[in-house]
Amino acid sequence: MKKIITIIVAAAIVLAAGIFAIIHFSAPEKEQTQSDRPDLLVSMTDQKLMTSYYKNNKVLHKEKMTDYPASALDRKHNILYYTNTDESGVKRLIKLELKTGKKTTLYSGKEYVDELSLSKDGSKLFMRYNQPEERNFHLASFDLKTKSFTVIYPKLSDKDETVSFYQYDQNSGKSVLLHYSESEDYKKTDEANSKGIDPEPTNMRISLADEKHEKEIKTIAKFINDIAISPDGKTIVFTSTDAEGEKTAIYELDLETKKYQSIIADGRDFTLIDSAEPQFSKDGKTIYFLAEAKGAKILKDDAGNEANVRTIFAYDRDTKKVSKEWEQSNGIINGFTVLN
Repeated sequence: MKKIITIIVAAAIVLAAGIFAIIHFSAPEKEQTQSDRPDLLVSMTDQKLMTSYYKNNKVLHKEKMTDYPASALDRKHNILYYTNTDESGVKRLIKLELKTGKKTTLYSGKEYVDELSLSKDGSKLFMRYNQPEERNFHLASFDLKTKSFTVIYPKLSDKDETVSFYQYDQNSGKSVLLHYSESEDYKKTDEANSKGIDPEPTNMRISLADEKHEKEIKTIAKFINDIAISPDGKTIVFTSTDAEGEKTAIYELDLETKKYQSIIADGRDFTLIDSAEPQFSKDGKTIYFLAEAKGAKILKDDAGNEANVRTIFAYDRDTKKVSKEWEQSNGIINGFTVLN
């Protein structure tokens, strides 16, 4: 159940997981003025494989892409945390002080990390974490003072269960997890390949976890690629595709009833991508997601690889209406994070 994201060039980069974009409203040269607009942290990669990190319409940092980008922003201290990989495959976790431009390598090694999130007090980074030679991912934290990793879920002794996606909520200090059994996933894939049919979906487990406890909420046999939780902790949303990968929808799961239903599907003006990364606004009234707008510009790299420009859309939970929130035509949004 690997999450695959097409960046813009080279092929697709495989993630078992998320999450982060650029802001471009109808008047891209102007600062945001409406208080109801979210603050967004965005990563975008252009045709020359240059990745730009944005907070709203302001460029924070640019760097040549070496792997799928992950980032987190400390707005209070004006610090950008992000990952990169050198030519020998060494992974790095970088701290960039935006006022001075000072870079500090917090970690360098073979462990793989992605989907960065900052704790509310700014003392830790949460992430998906993978040890060398291991195939499964864990939810882990990184202490910014001691420079040490702590695995949260599953335990390091568990070589089968893998976290494919998570979202950390600063207010509650909990993460919503999407996880599954690697052995089950491989078995279903092998069986489908031997019979020449589409594989059956792996049982995807949804859980809530803090640094000490994990509680499973529901198991769903669907192809689910991402997950997010509402600010009030009552609703979960996720993106799911069919076996053929032709139909994608965003679902809403009620945590009290454990029932779920499709709320966003391909519309007249947009087509959902496999990992739409739905996320709630601070008041929970809006869901932001990634999709390809009708007539989206096609970008091509030097090798001839093509990808459609992506747009961030907003879904009003009260009116059920979808509107265009932001897009940029000179690169591909890798992902985004709603900061407020």
